[in-house]
Amino acid sequence: MRGRALAGIGVVTVLVAGGVTAYVFITRPAPLTAAAQPAPPATTTVVKTTLTTSVTLNGSLGYGKATGYTGRKAGTLTWLPAPGTVVHRGGRLYTVDAQPVVLFVGDLPLYRTIDPAATPGPDVREVNANLRALGYRTAPAGDAYTDGTATALKAWQRKNKLEESGALGMGDVAVLPGEVRVDAQKAQPGAPATAELLGLTATARQVTAPVDPAQVDVALLKTGSKVELSLPDGSRAPGTVTALDSGSSADASGAPRGGTGGPGGSASGQAVTISVDDQAKVSTMDSGSVDVVVTLAHHDNVLAVPVGALVALQEGGYAVQVVGAGHAGLVAVRTGMFADGRVEVSGDGLAEGQKVVTVS
Repeated sequence: MRGRALAGIGVVTVLVAGGVTAYVFITRPAPLTAAAQPAPPATTTVVKTTLTTSVTLNGSLGYGKATGYTGRKAGTLTWLPAPGTVVHRGGRLYTVDAQPVVLFVGDLPLYRTIDPAATPGPDVREVNANLRALGYRTAPAGDAYTDGTATALKAWQRKNKLEESGALGMGDVAVLPGEVRVDAQKAQPGAPATAELLGLTATARQVTAPVDPAQVDVALLKTGSKVELSLPDGSRAPGTVTALDSGSSADASGAPRGGTGGPGGSASGQAVTISVDDQAKVSTMDSGSVDVVVTLAHHDNVLAVPVGALVALQEGGYAVQVVGAGHAGLVAVRTGMFADGRVEVSGDGLAEGQKVVTVS
């Protein structure tokens, strides 16, 4: 009886043990499938690159703000060129009493009559230079009125159907810094010729844009600074700052300058004028909206990682988590420029080509 009881207990024990074993077996976590394995951390490569930060101004393509030209030759206005006309050196700018007033190129308006009695001076030099540029090679290169000046001047007068006097009065030519484009007529034939006659612009297409000093440091827009232009047709072209001013549009001689008339203006009244370096890019465009991209900062050949690779340290500052044989672990970094989702980094042991963990 006792033996049979022990045997029964043994069976029970085995069954119990078997039951426990079965329980342990069926409650042990099943091995994870490949699809359920935790994804490895995303990594990126430390690169050496150029980082640039910029701001975009809203500009407009045109010929700049027109400036007025006032006639200096007394008489009756008898003809004006149509808007859109380009007047070159030697071309008629307008006529007075049916006589042409021709465009000369220079910086100094005539302030006296140029004739054999004129003493040497910069105005005589300017007349000689224009006659030579127009093909009258007897005109000398100097600042004196010579027999060569007289010969050239009379030949020029003959070609323009003027009296061959060898003398040039103050209002007989219009002296401007370069060729001009007629933007508007300001008077009508029959009016006095000493009134404001024309609105003139430069002939090259340019961009004007209002400037908010709170948005961009105007020191970055000094004459000669380079910018990038996004043109109305979607193409891009380089541009050069030619002027930054606050509303003035002409100098005392009436010569056109870069305009300031960007749409809307700015709180300070400042506007930047930009020449389009490659005029062929805008040869078929008279107007349109242009984005002006001004570079604020530019760092060449710096190490950079995505901003998402930065790890904030409890003690302050940042690190990146380097992965790979012999390089694993956090590397403290100093941050520099942030641009286009990347950040400039430097630190001991950090090198181009290393892999670092990133969240983006």
